[in-house]
Amino acid sequence: MLQAAYQVLRSNIATLTLDEALFSDGGYRSILGVLKHIGGWAHVYRSYAFDAEPRHWEKTSWPRGMRDTVECSREYLDEVVAWIDEAVGAWDADLASVDDYDAPRPVHWRDTLPLRSIVVLVGNHLVYHAGELNMLLSIARGEAWEWGEEVEENHIDTYGHGIRGPWMNDDVAKYYQERIRTARDERLSRRS
Repeated sequence: MLQAAYQVLRSNIATLTLDEALFSDGGYRSILGVLKHIGGWAHVYRSYAFDAEPRHWEKTSWPRGMRDTVECSREYLDEVVAWIDEAVGAWDADLASVDDYDAPRPVHWRDTLPLRSIVVLVGNHLVYHAGELNMLLSIARGEAWEWGEEVEENHIDTYGHGIRGPWMNDDVAKYYQERIRTARDERLSRRS
């Protein structure tokens, strides 16, 4: 489950550029900031579940130490992504020796949960923020829906902002492009 959640996250950032990582669309959370958040909690939850002396937020293994500001470089972005990879790898290594997923393990808020609940919590956290990254990336890239998956809302014209699905051959892509163009032309004619 944790690996599946991790793959959702990794697929969303597979082609991430530095400009995209720094993008926030005028909000208060950049993609890089969200990645740091993801990595921090993945490390903290694993540490509490498995380490004899757990390390909380300020004591975890931040790339280049805990930073109040980000370094706007590709190298730093790559370090943050590698740090997330390291966290998931550590989870995999620790989980490989587990016999009892129902055994209570400590969590950072001075309580315990069954290990399976902690794994689900971390997996859900990865997927939740992968969705957030997906939305920020679609805004940064000016993309709406994959061709054929448009859900027009009448007040938003997404024509020209869809993306070709990687599974589409040229004939399928042409079919969807024509269908999208025809639907747009019909909407525009009704407004006139």
